[in-house]
Amino acid sequence: MTRIVPQIPAPGVRLPVFIDTDAANEIDDLYAVALALAAPDCIDLRGLVASHFAAKAGLESIDQSYDVLVELLNRAGMTGRYPLEKGSHPMRYPNHAEPSRGVDLLIETARSCTPEHPLWVVCLGAATDLASAMLLAPDIRDRVRYLYHGRSENTWPWRTTQFNIYGDIIATKTLLESDVPLAWFDTGTHLCADMNTTEAHLAGSGDLGRFLHDYRNRVPWYAASSKGFFDIGDIAWLIDPTLFTNTVVNAPGMTRWMEFVPTTKFGQMLHIGKMDVPKTWALFFDRVRQAFGNTYR
Repeated sequence: MTRIVPQIPAPGVRLPVFIDTDAANEIDDLYAVALALAAPDCIDLRGLVASHFAAKAGLESIDQSYDVLVELLNRAGMTGRYPLEKGSHPMRYPNHAEPSRGVDLLIETARSCTPEHPLWVVCLGAATDLASAMLLAPDIRDRVRYLYHGRSENTWPWRTTQFNIYGDIIATKTLLESDVPLAWFDTGTHLCADMNTTEAHLAGSGDLGRFLHDYRNRVPWYAASSKGFFDIGDIAWLIDPTLFTNTVVNAPGMTRWMEFVPTTKFGQMLHIGKMDVPKTWALFFDRVRQAFGNTYR
């Protein structure tokens, strides 16, 4: 099978989307999921998986991600609206999938789509669930487009220092060195906002907006003006890809030490970089305010 290069989403097209996220690991995941919830005209959300961040929090990390997603959906008034399952623990061996209810949900959802209208699977954490689904159900490969947050824009194309990749190096190697259609999201490092900005834009955006802003007080680092909200970019790209630079590149191999290996044998992938930061923030704040509240302070 020839590797498909994902097409850049066309304006005004409503995409079937599935989100795999280590939501309790960082605050930016919650903001990204909130943007997806706030854009139903562009994003047909089909389901969510709570993924691990075992490199930081161990076996309990999946449950932590699940619990905060439940809290987010509740604050958005969307409890029970979308399928939500728990993902897998990190892969232990190459080409050996780690099954879970989350992986089953991903496969089931992908099979409900078609090659003509594929499922965009957005991965905001380790690639475990995406790689496992691909290994367990190779028939889904032409029915999915994997959008992977592998942000390493300061070291691309030589190596990566991305936590998501470190969290399951085997899974990321599996994605890169496969024939699954892959869009590599490689920007967002400078997507920062201070507390006054998020309060001004989110405090009047209903219960969800207030939750998103107040969540910054749960961890001191989240309240810093230099805190990045990286994962917002992945969802913003699906809504308006013109805010980014989009380039077709050869999919590299990757060593166990997270070094990229230039090659042509794995086909090509879409590389997404150079985000327009002000316009991305404007898109996020406008969407959340329109969807969940109309008061602007």
